[in-house]
Amino acid sequence: MKESNILYPSPLLSQYIKYYWVLKTDAVEPVMVQTIPSGCVHLVFHRGENLSIQSKGLQPKNFIRGQFSTYGSLFSEGNIDMIAVIFHPLGLNPFVRCAMSELYNHYIDVEDLEDIELNHLKRSISTEQEAETCIRLIEFFLLQRLVDADCIYQRTQHAISQIINHPQIDVNTLAESTCLGYRQFKRVFTNQVGMSPKEYHRVVRFQRALHLLQNNPGMEFVDLAFSCGFYDPSHLVKDFKEFSGCSPTPYLSSRSPYSTFFSEDCRLNVIKSHSRA
Repeated sequence: MKESNILYPSPLLSQYIKYYWVLKTDAVEPVMVQTIPSGCVHLVFHRGENLSIQSKGLQPKNFIRGQFSTYGSLFSEGNIDMIAVIFHPLGLNPFVRCAMSELYNHYIDVEDLEDIELNHLKRSISTEQEAETCIRLIEFFLLQRLVDADCIYQRTQHAISQIINHPQIDVNTLAESTCLGYRQFKRVFTNQVGMSPKEYHRVVRFQRALHLLQNNPGMEFVDLAFSCGFYDPSHLVKDFKEFSGCSPTPYLSSRSPYSTFFSEDCRLNVIKSHSRA
């Protein structure tokens, strides 16, 4: 690996952007990386070789990765040279002209958004070698579109904070905390986040489990399940299978647990032993 740096946004954008991740690698051989639901939305400008996503063909070089409820595999076929904007859960909403539901379980090519200014930003970054300059270009673009958050945004942000701070909270309580009826809350949340509140709660709960395992490698599954708000360990195993493709024990034997959502750094979740066959 040549370079992996975390850079932080300016104060005006800090409530929308978690951090920028600059990654450059020299590819000696293909690398397999697992993609799992992260709870965050990513805007990626990639200047290296094309990336290949298992069963989905070539990934666009410049793309938005929306909220995901499924796992997958990404293969690097050459050098990686990218700048990723890691947004907070609602962070992308003010800056793009599409509904978050359109991004659900998709990698959307920047060009497909038909956004003239965003495409101009993409072209500017493709010819700029200095990461700091690229980030200044990104921030100028975002600040030009920044508007005050409306009440719907604020209510949804409150619900997300409740999910983060209270692992055992249920959707009815979330709706009550935002002073909305259940059906209205579910509709508003899904429009703002890109997935239903129940599904998003499960993703955050899974990310919390990864974060606890990341920092407490020997943690018993019973304690892990209780700490994350699972009803029992069997529900923990069920979510692991759905979101990562395997139960916790084989997961931990093939890769190091890592939570994008709760960690302050960023790294590739490389699968230790793999075959492309």
